[in-house]
Amino acid sequence: MVASDFRRKNIFLDTAPLIYFIEGHSEYQEKLREIFAANDNGEFTFITSSVTLLEVLVKPFRLGETKLADQLKPY
Repeated sequence: MVASDFRRKNIFLDTAPLIYFIEGHSEYQEKLREIFAANDNGEFTFITSSVTLLEVLVKPFRLGETKLADQLKPY
């Protein structure tokens, strides 16, 4: 499947791909860049849960990286 298959749809984004994208060192990085670019271009909309947000914030808070945690917050 390619991003165009999801045009104008809401796509649930789970924690793992989001963390892979943020950390930038997974074997999926190239495909994740394409998918996030398609989202940024309005081809589809990511939705996620508050649990995902909490899971993404664990590592920055554990490491005392509050600036990074602030960048990841949705507001």
